[in-house]
Amino acid sequence: MKAAVDPKLENAQAKGRASVGRPRVSDVLPSEDPRQDIVEAAARLFSNKGLANVSVREIAAEAGLKKASFYYYFASKDEIVDAMIEGLLDPALAAQKRLGKADLSEAARLYLYLHQDVEALCAAPYDCTWLIANCDLTDPRFQPYVKQRDQLIAWLAARIRKGKASGAFADGDASLIAKAMLSATENSVAWVDRSSVRQIAHAAEELAGLLVRGILAPDHDFAAVKAEADQFQF
Repeated sequence: MKAAVDPKLENAQAKGRASVGRPRVSDVLPSEDPRQDIVEAAARLFSNKGLANVSVREIAAEAGLKKASFYYYFASKDEIVDAMIEGLLDPALAAQKRLGKADLSEAARLYLYLHQDVEALCAAPYDCTWLIANCDLTDPRFQPYVKQRDQLIAWLAARIRKGKASGAFADGDASLIAKAMLSATENSVAWVDRSSVRQIAHAAEELAGLLVRGILAPDHDFAAVKAEADQFQF
């Protein structure tokens, strides 16, 4: 989930129709990739109005396309949603896998994951938190996303339990804390200035630090955790 091209868009482009030109409503093109423009436009509208309340015509207009041109790139609104969520959490799972193998304390491991998650989410080309807020996650098409999100929570909970067992973390419900932590990083996109790399980095450091300090045992120093984390390179 870094600032590189989002994997779900790459997957969608590979599976979808070739991205050759179709007429635009405006001569000012948002990018050279109409499919990505459509996905980003849809994400903005879904976030503001909800999935059910957005029409294909609105998405096309937001992307600077005529409605007829929209259908060259996507067969339906549902196909846009599929493109958005396919592989959405793969980068986060990959980060957890790498951190899980690293020689780190659980506190530093947790801090690093939370930090990179905020950076990745805020630097992503669009915000998909509307999925959690506005969609019926029992819908079968969302189940791969739900399953992967549950994996993220389980990994966080495992880190917290291990940290508690070693005496690094204070007592608490590991599963509940893990859910709260993931929710905090996901919703950072709502208040961070995503146009500023500096602000994203600052928010990531502050939020990750706040979350880890909140569960550290009284006799553990966050400065030591931060110093350890600073030695690790993604």
